[in-house]
Amino acid sequence: MAAQRRVASLTRQLTSAPAELEGFDAVSTVTDVVGSTESGFDPRSLYEFITRDNVQLRDTAMEFMQDDLYKPNYYQSLMDFREQTLQRLQKYVDQRFFKTMDYLKDPRRFMAGLEVLALCDYSLAIKAGVHFTLCGGTICKLGTAKHHAKYLPGLDSLELPGCFGMTELGHGSNVLGIETQAVYDKETGEFVIHTPSDTASKFWIGGSAQHGKVCTVFAQLTVNGKWEGPHVFVVRIRDDQGKLTHGVRIRDNGPKMGLNGVDNGQIWFEHVRIPRDALLNRFADVAEDGTYSSPFPTVGQRFGVTVGGLTTGRMLIAGGGIDASKIGVCIAIAYACQRPQFGSRYIMEYLTHQRRLLPALATCYAMHFTLCTLKDIAFTAKPNAKAVHVLSSGLKAAATWNRVEILQDCRECCGGQGFSAENKIGPMKTDFDVDTTFEGDNTVLMQQVAKALLESAAKSRTKLQRPDLRPEEALTPSSIQELLQFRQDALVAQIGGEMQRAAASSSGKAAAAASTAAFDANLDLVVALGAAFYLAHNALSRPHFQAVRLFVNENCSRLSSNGGETLLRLCAGFGIPDHLIQAPIAFDWRCIGKDL
Repeated sequence: MAAQRRVASLTRQLTSAPAELEGFDAVSTVTDVVGSTESGFDPRSLYEFITRDNVQLRDTAMEFMQDDLYKPNYYQSLMDFREQTLQRLQKYVDQRFFKTMDYLKDPRRFMAGLEVLALCDYSLAIKAGVHFTLCGGTICKLGTAKHHAKYLPGLDSLELPGCFGMTELGHGSNVLGIETQAVYDKETGEFVIHTPSDTASKFWIGGSAQHGKVCTVFAQLTVNGKWEGPHVFVVRIRDDQGKLTHGVRIRDNGPKMGLNGVDNGQIWFEHVRIPRDALLNRFADVAEDGTYSSPFPTVGQRFGVTVGGLTTGRMLIAGGGIDASKIGVCIAIAYACQRPQFGSRYIMEYLTHQRRLLPALATCYAMHFTLCTLKDIAFTAKPNAKAVHVLSSGLKAAATWNRVEILQDCRECCGGQGFSAENKIGPMKTDFDVDTTFEGDNTVLMQQVAKALLESAAKSRTKLQRPDLRPEEALTPSSIQELLQFRQDALVAQIGGEMQRAAASSSGKAAAAASTAAFDANLDLVVALGAAFYLAHNALSRPHFQAVRLFVNENCSRLSSNGGETLLRLCAGFGIPDHLIQAPIAFDWRCIGKDL
């Protein structure tokens, strides 16, 4: 009876005001493993509640991927995998789940149509993301009506596979310092795109090695001898028959640590001439006579609006990391709830196992809701551009760094079975590993977040208010929020003071660099010893932490009881169907190999 009351309580908390969809046939999910919903909350209602938007689209797309083409094949060659990825994308595109222009007109639908691909295969998700988000989104955001009319129909049908030429061999995060040149020739009314050195070659360009036909190229614009900063141009790199266009040279980047379904390449442009209309001219234009115009007078301002509108890609990367974590947790928990160890006791019954997987499950939900909040902020009529940039940067870094830790824990919690490719966690670890550095290096992104926090703190100049809590109060949501806010304010004040002292010292930059290096070297320790912060600031006492530890252990045990039924329902609440979970150990590990 006590267990039933706890499940009923959890049901009320998690399925408050669920979204009802009339006439909808639910996709088969891990709910089938859980059983009937009579003894607990309905995972389907939880899924609808947390999904927030485009539920029917997501379910239809996931159901579509039951097609045999989307089943994994871990024995195929590199080239076969690339062709399979293109075929998968073409078949998905043919369903018309969304259009490129949805990037502007219906961004939630646009993201929903792409997010589900990461549940199937990350090479497919990245191939689609480069084509629709980076190439198509750039044309939508930075181009005008003439560009939309010329390029979007071909992008929507995949007749014009696209890629995105920002990163160079010598320039990753330093986009303002790219070397690729674009010089306007007013005698012919053309731009001349040129790669002046090997370090200026476009590098890791997804989709360029084999399939890409059009590329949005970032280049330094010079008009009438004056440098105007980075601008974006649409350049044909292959003709309709797939032959490289004049002056374009591409080298295949070859096999990678992961994402081998994506054909990354290195591109050189040798005085490639393109028409004047190839400049994406929403924020700047060049007239036929060579007159340059822009509502933004400085290079810095123009660069800001050029790259500032490309946050959707960063949000998709964050979402992909969150979804990979969800899948890993679903697999590891399902396996732990049915795998006995040392007799008849299931490994999910061990506290050490619970303390690894339950926080991971909770983190998945926390990150999911954070992404929902970011979408709410970003997809308003007049979003705060700075807030969107800071939040998307922070979430991308946090979600992907958490993904690294969660998938490693899930792999280890599955023992040797976690090392098998067919159980999905291993391939996800290698495929997703690049998410910590592409669409912005995580360390650089977090530095930008820290800068914004320091600026905000300098403006507010609020006095630190140390929470005064009794041990029994430390576990309430409001108290936890108060403690986290205090920790943020105190850390910002501390690092702000250290930066001021470093800047004022004789060693100046050297002192600041040493401080940064020391922090980086001890980052894991800082995170692991979060408790030390509250103790040092007298915000929490030893009895507080004893109460917290006991509370966590008791809840781990409670949620893992009854064969882990509640945990399995929480996993099923993500709404990921069985054919996308894929891993045999997530169902009945005893049946592995029986089909031979």
